[in-house]
Amino acid sequence: MTEQLDRTPPQPDYPVRTGRLALRPVRADDLDAVHAYRSLPGIALHLPHEPHTREETRKTLERLAAGQALAAPGDWLGLAVETAAGRVVGEVLLRRDDRAPLTGEIGFVFHPDVHGTGVAAEAVTAALGLAFDTFGWHRVTGVCTVRNTASAALMRRVGMRLEAVARQDVHRKGAWQDRLHFAVLAAEHRRPRPRSADERAVDAAVTAFYAAFTRRGGEPVTLDGVRAVLAPGAVIERVNPDGTVDRMDTESFIAPREALLGGPDLTDFTEAEVAATTLVAGDTATRTGEYAKWGVRAGTAFSGWGRKTFRLGRADGGGWLVESFCWTDEPEAPAGH
Repeated sequence: MTEQLDRTPPQPDYPVRTGRLALRPVRADDLDAVHAYRSLPGIALHLPHEPHTREETRKTLERLAAGQALAAPGDWLGLAVETAAGRVVGEVLLRRDDRAPLTGEIGFVFHPDVHGTGVAAEAVTAALGLAFDTFGWHRVTGVCTVRNTASAALMRRVGMRLEAVARQDVHRKGAWQDRLHFAVLAAEHRRPRPRSADERAVDAAVTAFYAAFTRRGGEPVTLDGVRAVLAPGAVIERVNPDGTVDRMDTESFIAPREALLGGPDLTDFTEAEVAATTLVAGDTATRTGEYAKWGVRAGTAFSGWGRKTFRLGRADGGGWLVESFCWTDEPEAPAGH
């Protein structure tokens, strides 16, 4: 058993391909692509370090390249995530545990361009497959701060379970922060719970709702995608910070947001669900989740998050329409804070 624990794990036949991506060890010539996101304040917000200088990115790639065989416990393997066009859009990192080598840790970082596209989940799922099926690991853990809702949602999405909340266990960016500890076992990764056809249909309706709000580079936006998933007479409520509730119908909800998205100030905007629970009972479904939003307003980057609860009903033809929803927003912050 000692030999098995201490041995260098077998090496995959790189690149490891998924439906849209290829994963392979990072290289020195990935410097420009990796630095493009590791240097961003919004990306570094939830990482242990400040935005990277180019030299810091270069040294990071050197360290990852030196440990890519996972020959020694404690080594990190950095996997570059490439699109079909050959663009590196992120990294997934696997660390061989220095106390129990058949246990590992996973981490990840992605360019904002692919947030909300499913690329991260696809890449992390593939990396977990390497950890369990190629390296022979028994358990993989992951950690993020409580405020990093996107990473927490991603770990849940790929089948990792929240095992603990460690209160103020890391001092980062000038403050003590709580961290969430996730884990998944090999047997759990190989046998994920299948989602029902109704759950997938609810996923599609909610995803279409959020996707409709996307604006890039000041391009014109309409919210017809929102209108398409709202049932006639849908009831919409916003819960304000003081506990009061604003109630509105479809057009009184859409009109001011369509004007904002089509105006000169909010030139870039993305809103994406990052964690959700779906309950389907007959012809009714409830979707409760958290969402993240980020963009550029009047030339200044910002980010924020909130919670939404949707009530959906089955429509003719088997699809689902939103009959009502309510939401609350947390205060926005400048990107990097």
